Amino acid sequence: ECAPARGIIASICTCERRLHYAAGAFTTTTTIYDGKGWAMKLALAQIDMRLGDIEGICGRIEDQARLAHERGTRVLCVPAPLFMGAMPGSLVGAADFEHDMLTGLTGVAERIQELDMICIVPAAVSFEGQPLLDYMMLKDGRVVPARASIALQRGESNDARWAPPVFDVDGVRIAVVFDLDRELEMLPTGVDLIAYFQFNAFDMTDRETAAVAAVRSGAYRKIASKRSVWFACMAPVGAYDESVYTGGSFVLDDCGRVVAQAPCFEESLLVQEIQRGVMLDALEDHELPQFRSEEWLWQALVLAVRDNARARGASRAVVALEGDLPSSLLAALAVDALGPRNVIGLALGRNRIFTPAQEEAEAARCSAVRSIAERLHIRTVERDAPDAERVLDRDVSAGDAERLRSRALGLMLEDTALELGATALSPLSKTEYALAAPALSGGYQGDFAPFGDVYLSTLEFVARVRNRASAVVPQELVTLNAVEDCMDRVLAQALSTLAGPVDMLDRAAQLLGGLEPGEVDGALESHVDRNRPFDDIPMAAAKPEACSLLLMLVRQGEAARRMLPTAPIVSARSFAERAWPYMLAWSDLGLSGKERMTVDSLARAEVRRFADDDTSDRMRGEMMGILGELLGISPEQMEELRSEDGQRRLHEGMKKFEGEVQDAIDKMMGGQGGPQGGSQGGPMPHPPVDPRQFPFFSQN
Repeated sequence: ECAPARGIIASICTCERRLHYAAGAFTTTTTIYDGKGWAMKLALAQIDMRLGDIEGICGRIEDQARLAHERGTRVLCVPAPLFMGAMPGSLVGAADFEHDMLTGLTGVAERIQELDMICIVPAAVSFEGQPLLDYMMLKDGRVVPARASIALQRGESNDARWAPPVFDVDGVRIAVVFDLDRELEMLPTGVDLIAYFQFNAFDMTDRETAAVAAVRSGAYRKIASKRSVWFACMAPVGAYDESVYTGGSFVLDDCGRVVAQAPCFEESLLVQEIQRGVMLDALEDHELPQFRSEEWLWQALVLAVRDNARARGASRAVVALEGDLPSSLLAALAVDALGPRNVIGLALGRNRIFTPAQEEAEAARCSAVRSIAERLHIRTVERDAPDAERVLDRDVSAGDAERLRSRALGLMLEDTALELGATALSPLSKTEYALAAPALSGGYQGDFAPFGDVYLSTLEFVARVRNRASAVVPQELVTLNAVEDCMDRVLAQALSTLAGPVDMLDRAAQLLGGLEPGEVDGALESHVDRNRPFDDIPMAAAKPEACSLLLMLVRQGEAARRMLPTAPIVSARSFAERAWPYMLAWSDLGLSGKERMTVDSLARAEVRRFADDDTSDRMRGEMMGILGELLGISPEQMEELRSEDGQRRLHEGMKKFEGEVQDAIDKMMGGQGGPQGGSQGGPMPHPPVDPRQFPFFSQN
């Protein structure tokens, strides 16, 4: 799995190998001694900028360089996705984008030349027609693509030319690493500092994507202590398209202790002196942030909403309040990201109320909407839903009326967002993206869905975490019953898109009606996030038909899912990364007890067959060679015998020979007076043999 190394970076990181280079433009000879060893100051700049704003990014790099210089810094590192994002895609091959980026960096290098600093700026570039994760070294007023320059100087065509380079600054040998799994074991001896540039975006199931929050559990410490080197992690912060980074850069000394850390979820400039032979003050474990999945997920989504709104040029957001858990939690998320003054709640009434139960349900829904608006201190806009019968000019069913209301809500959400110059947020969860995409794609759902990569059952736990700070989500919505109500609505939307005989639809409703929210999301997580085969999904053993139906609904919604709002990637595998052919007619139904066939097993079996055939041919050839020597057959005659025609004639001759031998035996046995031998009972003497009767034996 490559999750977390995504997009084109996955292919880049695959070919990382070993390389050492410390000469020319990459080396300085000035060394600072403090009587005990070398010393050098390193700065890590957690910068959050909009992707593609080259002028703004270069300005921030220059500002950070000057601030770091005031604190005596010699090397400044900036985040890896700052210029190219987490999934650069076609930007790698855009020559004009590369030109503008290098032009901006050249200006920065010229302006900070007087500071006598080295600035390391990672970027995914195109080199010799292939993508390369390089780093630009701003030094002496020039921009030097370090890895590409080293590769050309080495002139080798093997994988070693793409290994992590090593350069010296003030006597400190620094190795730049992008992929810890592949590059650490290839580092040369004598490295003093590993500068690790994190490229994997946040994944709520992988604590190591949370940088310093993972150190408390033991991550990264063995890297420093085992190799006795300093370790600096440059962790990005902010959202880059669908990817989100949480920040939390840190520095470990050569004993694996955290000597400096940057805050999570905010910009910061971390400066730390790297010293050999000096025991610096370190942070205790209880002083380090502890990774909690729901807390980090909430803060990551706050960053995603804030940066997405800024990228769209909007400072406000509109949320459609429905009185349920997803919309209420979304309103709280928007308030945390943009502030209560910049969040507007849209409330759409219902006009099809015929029974006291419907009236009571509508009153409870309106009360929940008012409660969440009051708790968050946001302004609301109330609108009435159109009458379905008047719009359609016919008698409509409850399902058709609800579908029309959903379309009207989307239309009014879009209209409100356009009127107020705001971005429209959608409460859709990953469960709805998986199962109900065909029913949802017919109307406007919003511009951005923060929960689009979070399953519905997870929202309950996220709401509990948010309510610990302040109880903004009504308590009656943070329950399993509230999640079950939402899941029932999602499954009803999914079933509404199925077509077929009534008995088949009733059977489908029966299968899905008995499922718990945890079962549904667990099956989806195994299938979508983990890419597990059917038989390995937890639900498949006990409820195979229901599991097959869920997987079929996921496949059926592939085309419609692409029309839904974009969502941040916060899981091991989002739908943006799991794009299947939308015309696919195959669904995973398991093996039904059959043995799994794989290309690997077939290939190995074929290799074994070739080996067996080769052994048989070799043995046959050796036997024929021995017979040829005994019988005096020439090599040319032996080759003729090995041919297909020769084998056929030999086979026919052997049959004729066997018949002649049998006839001779019968004659011999018939001429001796019976099978009991001579009159004395002794062995029967051999009769004289005529050589002309057996030409084969007479000649050999």
